[in-house]
Amino acid sequence: MDFELAPEQIELQRMVRDFAQAEVAPVQARMEADHEFPYELWRKWSDLGMAGIMIPPEYGGSGLDSLSYIIAMEEMGTVSQTFALIWQVHVLVANMYVQLGTPEQKERWLPPFARGDKLGAIALTEPGAGSDAGGLRTRAVRDGGGDGWVIDGNKIFISNAGTAISDGTVVMAVTGEQPNGRKAISSFIIPTGTPGYQLGQSFDKMAWHGMDNRELVFEDCRVPADHLLGREGAGLKQALAGLNLGRIVFGTLGCALTRACLEETLAYAKDRKQFGQPLSAFQLTQAKLANMATHAEGTRRFAHYVAWLHAQGRECHTEAAMVKLMGTRLAVQAAQDAYQIHGGYGFMHDYRVNRLYREAQILEIGEGTSEIQQILIARALGC
Repeated sequence: MDFELAPEQIELQRMVRDFAQAEVAPVQARMEADHEFPYELWRKWSDLGMAGIMIPPEYGGSGLDSLSYIIAMEEMGTVSQTFALIWQVHVLVANMYVQLGTPEQKERWLPPFARGDKLGAIALTEPGAGSDAGGLRTRAVRDGGGDGWVIDGNKIFISNAGTAISDGTVVMAVTGEQPNGRKAISSFIIPTGTPGYQLGQSFDKMAWHGMDNRELVFEDCRVPADHLLGREGAGLKQALAGLNLGRIVFGTLGCALTRACLEETLAYAKDRKQFGQPLSAFQLTQAKLANMATHAEGTRRFAHYVAWLHAQGRECHTEAAMVKLMGTRLAVQAAQDAYQIHGGYGFMHDYRVNRLYREAQILEIGEGTSEIQQILIARALGC
């Protein structure tokens, strides 16, 4: 088994690391202060071909595989979890178009997604439906007076949907009932400016400042029949299949955050002196740092393996849940240890570890909570 990265993957890793340090780090600091979406940074990132990293070349994308994407994601997430998540949502949505879109849908949407002219968003979560995605209440019914659908309902905590370049948002809605009595859910493409589609309130978040996150409102929103994405009634299954890659990403973001905690805390512990010696000389501090290093390396290797499975088209539903559970939980532990080592300074917004501590908390929620991952893993064990 070869654990070495290919030369082009090493070059991608270096490029993203350099870009993140030179371009993203200063913007991350500004986003923390002004909470504004980083349009100029997104344009620079897109010009490198990264908005279309997994979009096929025939649609203007880079056509890279899941493992290359994960390698790049770690480098970006180490510097800015916010920008990494903006990118992650966009890639997830673009990948849905690649996998599910008709030729006409691909021709319309994938080239602007690949260029970064349009920013992708997916609307699944509702006020009463988070982990219980089957509890959706947003409905789409056939338009009796024409060839299309009418959508009514509310979505909440939707990322990327309210920027000046957001378009082609994928919305999940109930379209009927399955033979087993469960709701049939379908996916719809909602272009910006569609009558009946309104942006609701935005939210003042604990972290991820600079990432648009808001409510969406649909009132008598009419879309043509050709705005159905994928098969009617298969929307939830399609979304959950896409979440496999999203869960690998969140495991990788956990690795990235753990790595950032290690880098920040190691430097601080070597410089900060207590009782006449640096904090790094104390064995309890060393133990925390050793754990961070071990957990970052372990999560990285696991994420690379699961991303490789995904790239090969192999079944990785359970492994994706495992790496998400492992990476995010260890990130929370790393953030807590980093915060503890920084002491009172960790309580101050001026210190990077304060942001890392806040960012860690949401990782166990996004792309399915830790409890949901445990249920999925337990089912795979035959429980």
